Amino acid sequence: MPFSFQTAFQTLRSLWLKAFLFVTEPVFRFLLPDPYTNAGNKRVEKKLVHQSKVTMTEIVTAAHVNILDVAFAGTILSWIDIAAGIAAKRHSSVPAVTRSVDAVAFLRPVKKGDILKIQATVNKSWKSSMEVGVKVEAESPLSNERIFVAHAYLTFVALSPRTPKTYLGKQFIQYQPIAVPHIEPTSPVEIRRFEMAEQRRQARLSRQPNKPDHTIIRETMCAYSQGLNLKQGQDAIIQSHPAFVPHTMMRSENDNDNDNDDDDDNNDDRRPTFRNHQRRYSMDPKMLQPVKSMETEDSFAEVVKLVMPNHANSLSICFGGQIISWMELCALSSANRLAKAYLLAASIDSLNFIRSTRIGDVVTIRSIVSRTYTSSMEVYVTVEAENLQTGEVQFTNDGFFTITAVDKELVPVVIPRVIPQTQAEVDLYEEGNDRRRKRLLHRKELLQILDSHSPALK
Repeated sequence: MPFSFQTAFQTLRSLWLKAFLFVTEPVFRFLLPDPYTNAGNKRVEKKLVHQSKVTMTEIVTAAHVNILDVAFAGTILSWIDIAAGIAAKRHSSVPAVTRSVDAVAFLRPVKKGDILKIQATVNKSWKSSMEVGVKVEAESPLSNERIFVAHAYLTFVALSPRTPKTYLGKQFIQYQPIAVPHIEPTSPVEIRRFEMAEQRRQARLSRQPNKPDHTIIRETMCAYSQGLNLKQGQDAIIQSHPAFVPHTMMRSENDNDNDNDDDDDNNDDRRPTFRNHQRRYSMDPKMLQPVKSMETEDSFAEVVKLVMPNHANSLSICFGGQIISWMELCALSSANRLAKAYLLAASIDSLNFIRSTRIGDVVTIRSIVSRTYTSSMEVYVTVEAENLQTGEVQFTNDGFFTITAVDKELVPVVIPRVIPQTQAEVDLYEEGNDRRRKRLLHRKELLQILDSHSPALK
């Protein structure tokens, strides 16, 4: 590689800034006021678990549900993220941002009118990070029965509460991690959660080096976004308004439609047959899929969002739950390109936020159906953030959503198969079995915990 004065200068400047920050950061932190201590409070080294407990109550309204009156998973996860964030801030007494979300499985659909009870507490804290456990229960307004819906573990990082005024101070002090109090468990339940939190943390750290590299498939999806690999299909049909169509023509078209429906009903080849009668699939003729297979590329979807102040916390950093909600929207779009049915998010794999997204950033979410099964599919979603002032585009996080296709009675619908074409798509497809096995194992462990009424659940 040829020597470059510009590269050498940038390297020296970076080293000088790091050395300057190492020396001056404690001085800046000492001189800048701390809002918590200025209000007359005193920072402590330890806190009890119950001091961070948060209980939120949310009513599922029409704005939170899909066409089946079932709540969007992203909406519930955004509430989970808010409750966990409040618990983390209560414990640390400083701003905190979402670092990661462990895999989440929804055991029961939440419907319009349900009252959700969301409880969150800090299970354990380390130097500047905390694990928050969240439990979600649903209660019907027509009965007193509460049903367990889901639980989640989120990791938060505490950031400096001091707000510098100058540009230099913002570069050095703002968004810097800060130490948090230790958790002091007292009851047997709290001690068990405390110990299990350490096990989960070690599992997270062990997964990071072994995480598959999805750079190639992300580049492929970026090419889809720019129209470089997409097949040139036909334009959408221009359909006349019914008011301008002669009545006789409308009647004949309706008759033809009815005839086609009858043919579909009598077409036994399109009806799925199953030897295993333990699981029932929808036989609704309206749920018969128009195609039997689809290429992965054809399931590509893209969502672009601008981070506004109502999407961010007090540090102008976008809520992690908001990002997940947008990811679900994109995943459902890809799933609907493949399956013409009602779609529900069944689970979400672990998510790690590599970079924070701030107010003014443009978030681009892209998704494809990575693998299909009988009535469910796995959707891979990737997120990028673009700073419009600098033009810098950075990868923030990715994840896998499991989407289930159902009919109006919530009976599973047999969906088309997705067929990968490129090598990156084939690799992602073949890895799907391992991911599915882990999801099923996680779900089985969760059900075992519920059956045994273990106090470790939170």
